Amino acid sequence: MMTPLLFNLKNKKVLVVGGGKVAARRIITLLENGAQVVAVSPDFSEGLIKTENNRLTLIDSGYHIDQLTDIDLAVAATDNRELNQQIRMDCLSQKIWCNRVDDPDDSDFIFPSVIRRGDLTLSVCTEGASPFLTKRIADELADRYDESYTEKTALLRLLRQAVLAGDGTPNEKSEKLKVLSRCSNPELRSKLGNY
Repeated sequence: MMTPLLFNLKNKKVLVVGGGKVAARRIITLLENGAQVVAVSPDFSEGLIKTENNRLTLIDSGYHIDQLTDIDLAVAATDNRELNQQIRMDCLSQKIWCNRVDDPDDSDFIFPSVIRRGDLTLSVCTEGASPFLTKRIADELADRYDESYTEKTALLRLLRQAVLAGDGTPNEKSEKLKVLSRCSNPELRSKLGNY
């Protein structure tokens, strides 16, 4: 069983071995979350070649263990199960967390489906049991928690800072924050003027 955690990947160095569609999805996710990505493959998809920038380095070669030097996380995303297993074993020996795209049960972490609305992050995962069910649930959540939650979380962050800096006991402040969490966006905007 996996434990859901949120990691700050800003400036973390991640090795992704593989250059196909799955590797590309992982690389995009990692880049969107601030990671420095080194991708290794003898063949990269055209999309990855176009994506290369100052936070993505593409190395046109096969994998070798020396590529794990100074790496914080690794993703084994090849279509070769034996190679993915070797990468996993090498990571274990160097205490580097590794994701095997072909074997979630033999991974230190997995990539859930994620919905972001400002400071609201929802993630869904079936731990590899059914990626299609994961997608369906994520789509339902994305409909339920629409883009208005981007504004809601921004307003609640500002109001929380104001409430915590204001007068009152910890219990009174907690009650105010609970009430605010139930307000609509227009109500939150009007309450912001009161602080």
